[in-house]
Amino acid sequence: MPAFDQQEYRERTARLRQRMAKHGVDAMLVFNESNMNYLTGYDGYSDYVPQAALVRQDEEDPWLILREMDVACATVTSYLPRSRLLSYPECYIGSNQRTPWQPIGDMIRERTKSRHIGVELTAKNFGVKAQAALATTLDLSKSIDADGVISKLKLLKSSAEIAYMKQAGKIVDRAMRVARLAVAPGARECDVAAAIMHALCTGTPEFPGHASRIYPTMPTGRPATAPHLKWTDASYATNCQTNFELGAFRHRYCCALSRTVFLGEPSARSRHLHQAALDGFLAAFETMRPGVTCGDVDRAFRRNFSSRGVRKDSRIGYSLGNDWPDGGASLQDDDETLLQANMTFHLIIGIWEKDDGYVFSETVRVADNGAKSLSSMTRDLLVNR
Repeated sequence: MPAFDQQEYRERTARLRQRMAKHGVDAMLVFNESNMNYLTGYDGYSDYVPQAALVRQDEEDPWLILREMDVACATVTSYLPRSRLLSYPECYIGSNQRTPWQPIGDMIRERTKSRHIGVELTAKNFGVKAQAALATTLDLSKSIDADGVISKLKLLKSSAEIAYMKQAGKIVDRAMRVARLAVAPGARECDVAAAIMHALCTGTPEFPGHASRIYPTMPTGRPATAPHLKWTDASYATNCQTNFELGAFRHRYCCALSRTVFLGEPSARSRHLHQAALDGFLAAFETMRPGVTCGDVDRAFRRNFSSRGVRKDSRIGYSLGNDWPDGGASLQDDDETLLQANMTFHLIIGIWEKDDGYVFSETVRVADNGAKSLSSMTRDLLVNR
């Protein structure tokens, strides 16, 4: 069944239609599956094949256009009636002579005559060849780039979205505690990863964890300086560190959490990195409140951090929610997005330099009176001896 009630989905689509009107868009083609899920509840994890949602300015509900077998997925996960679920035949899959974009184009053309169509141009399943194929059946000569339109809608979370993210926060806290306890001399990295994934899937006694395509990152080294590596064939040895970045999910809504765990005695430099990252994190965290900008938050971090003798040029966070990053805003100097209550961010102080590696993050909700972390994980230096 859908993760939210029908009214929530329809309110999202109504807000999208308002944005479409501002851009002069009569209809919009949504190809990003996270955005399709956001608007309809569809939960197929099938963006390796062509699929789309069609939103018309003059209709309350979207259309879903899917591979034939995926209609069953939409039937049980979306709020839409069967009459709004369209499909193309399976013979279009895996063929060098046929493309699904031809019947998709036909179905779109039958349901809108407008040439002022908004298109998500950079979706995973809509590359250059796909665009050319769709253009053979659908006139896109006056189409409008609609990348980022739905991401802006996702910035503000409803109370129901926040509730799922809080639940995910409890799950990811548990998974991080499992990760920390599993790191020991002789333990295989793959077994630590398995323990983490088990914790992320089982969740808590109150609510289970849900699926994600984003696996735990856990680079290990002396120090660990790479950002997004997974586990290896190796076993743990004393005097190494592991930078864990984990995400727990409830109905595709994520709470992310990062910590560095030391096996053996941390060096003086590592202790310095921890304190610099924590102090910078707190400076940013304490700045986050309605009315300040993303740039203000980044600048507060830099003022505290820049004198610590540690290089960090990457951004310090981004909007988080549906399927982890949900676009729309970054915590960086040139993003002047105004913070509002119930925006959520992954505030991440990641240091991945030639000689320095450290990571510290939490998922943060902007509240009326400041920032609220969705994690209760200790902020102390994590050392296993």
